[in-house]
Amino acid sequence: MTEIVNLRRVRKRLAREKDARKAEENRALFGRSKGERLRSEGESARLTRDLDGARLDAAGPAGDASMKSDICPDDDT
Repeated sequence: MTEIVNLRRVRKRLAREKDARKAEENRALFGRSKGERLRSEGESARLTRDLDGARLDAAGPAGDASMKSDICPDDDT
């Protein structure tokens, strides 16, 4: 004898399985927790801050007279 199946329950079960598969795909794509995102953003901000802090200032404008004398010592003008 065959088993009697309630179609409403089967449809609901299939819909839940489909939703679970979709949720698993989304977790794989967007699966970082809030803590991981915040830690990553904080690390990025720290690295940017450290890089900006280590930046060297320019010595002066390119047409500076003191720079010119260092480049061409035999030029008296």
